[in-house]
Amino acid sequence: MSSEKKSPTYIREVELRYKKHRVKSNAPVNVPLTDARRVFELFSDLQNEAKEKLITISLDAKLKLLCFEVVAIGAVNAIHARPIEVLRAAIPLNPYGIIVVHNHPSGDPEPGLEDEEFTFNLLINTTSLGLKFFDHIIIGNKKYFSFVEHGLMERLKSKIPIYQR
Repeated sequence: MSSEKKSPTYIREVELRYKKHRVKSNAPVNVPLTDARRVFELFSDLQNEAKEKLITISLDAKLKLLCFEVVAIGAVNAIHARPIEVLRAAIPLNPYGIIVVHNHPSGDPEPGLEDEEFTFNLLINTTSLGLKFFDHIIIGNKKYFSFVEHGLMERLKSKIPIYQR
């Protein structure tokens, strides 16, 4: 019989805490976020950032904002985040869907190949989880790019078998 004492085993308990974030008085937070223009208005301050920031917006079934999370802060011309990091704050709230927003400090909101690949990977992951992925919006200097408005989201969906039915 061994006289060695076993050390206790620990597991992590995760508690999500949310903080309030003051928004502009005319911010469209109590109305459905149905178009990219509204999202741009809500997050237009991103155009002043010196580094890329990636934000996940979680929406309820009425498309109203449940919460948002700054997922990652990158460099002046790049940002890296895995799909799980994008969905981390959303999943515990059981949202209907998400919108992803990030900025291009250069001021040009046109997506690069990396932006398209990121959106495609996130589309696969949200689809498998049963979440709606409404749009990916890139904010530049006084303008934005919406994957939905430019037909890019539909093109990416056409590459996923579940959308080909």
